Amino acid sequence: MKLEDGVQTVIMLSMGVAAGAVSFTHVHDATVLAGQPSWVGWVNAVTIELMVIALGLEVRRRRRNGGHKVKSVMAMMMFFIALSLGAQVLDAEPTLVGWLAASASALGFLTLVKVVLSRPAEKAPAESVAAPAASRGPVYAAAPVASTAPVDVPSLQVERQAVTAEPAQPDFANAFASFGKGR
Repeated sequence: MKLEDGVQTVIMLSMGVAAGAVSFTHVHDATVLAGQPSWVGWVNAVTIELMVIALGLEVRRRRRNGGHKVKSVMAMMMFFIALSLGAQVLDAEPTLVGWLAASASALGFLTLVKVVLSRPAEKAPAESVAAPAASRGPVYAAAPVASTAPVDVPSLQVERQAVTAEPAQPDFANAFASFGKGR
């Protein structure tokens, strides 16, 4: 691992812990403000924050495996992100600066995670891929291949016959009657 990868990992973990603490506290406080008991607030906080992480990992897995139905999972993830950010700006000063200040830790962490998880995989250097000859095991010589003489193959000729047919007339009545069925 490169030094910069290690530093970036430490930064991301630190931001994650800080943003998680802020988000958990805001979701808890918003739940209590809505009249729920304190323990329900902590359950909601854990649920919302872990759903964002779990759905983000699911999006990544689905994209890696062909991108099957990623949009629905992304929509669910965006919903839980909106819940988290909504709880964070609930008590903030009702200005753009107030909202950004209240949600800065979560937005910073989400941005860093998006950048890190969307980077292309690094290719291994060519030197580290090739193993030394001694570590590959014994090398066997291939058996010589006997040369063969060319073989004459008779050509095949096919006669094509012209096909004549009248174009089919469209059946508009049935087409309109069945429109939308089976969807």
